[in-house]
Amino acid sequence: SPAVGGFLLKEEPGQTRSLLSVFEEDAGTLTEYTNQLLQAMQRVYGAQNEMCLATQQLSKQLLAYEKQHFALGKGDEEVISTLHYFSKVVDELNILHSELAKQLADTMVLPVIQFREKDLTEVSTLKDLFGLASNEHDVSMAKYSRLPKRKENEKLKAEVAKEVANARRKQHLSSLQYYCALNALQYRKRVAMMEPMLGYARGQINFFKKGAEMFSKRMDSFLSSVSDMVQR
Repeated sequence: SPAVGGFLLKEEPGQTRSLLSVFEEDAGTLTEYTNQLLQAMQRVYGAQNEMCLATQQLSKQLLAYEKQHFALGKGDEEVISTLHYFSKVVDELNILHSELAKQLADTMVLPVIQFREKDLTEVSTLKDLFGLASNEHDVSMAKYSRLPKRKENEKLKAEVAKEVANARRKQHLSSLQYYCALNALQYRKRVAMMEPMLGYARGQINFFKKGAEMFSKRMDSFLSSVSDMVQR
């Protein structure tokens, strides 16, 4: 029997239904898992986006120190200049946080959304169309079986037989599309699960690499001098 979409289309109806139920159960499990995965990834993106907003606020607050007009603020010049430098560092670091947030949105969250909206929605839609076509076929078959056997009903019988044939063709086409989509889902889900994590890992690595390149050398001496000042 020719196999299309992982189903033996000319196999016994009971075996086809059994195999179909396994594929449908798997698709349902995948849909539920994908929704949970997307929620987790959106939470990661949200936390990273919140880090951008928080560092922006921190930078502004550091600059606001000199505007506080402390009654006992004499001799704060060193603190003010140090906080100004820290504010500049935080602003530069925030650029990296913003880049990471954008990369997480584009390469981690978006692929999962696209997989859910395109592949999983396609399977759900084709399932509904297959169900409608099957119902139409069942109705036309029931209508045909209820026809009287008298000869004077031959014209009506021919019309209903044509209706049955059309319904059968429609059901067959919708089943082919549905089965193929279910089978393709088994391959697409592998990419859909791995691709976002590649985006996450690459984004984090890029963030740390750029951070190390930007701050490691010139920050060492600055932090050392600040530590000495704090110790004094």
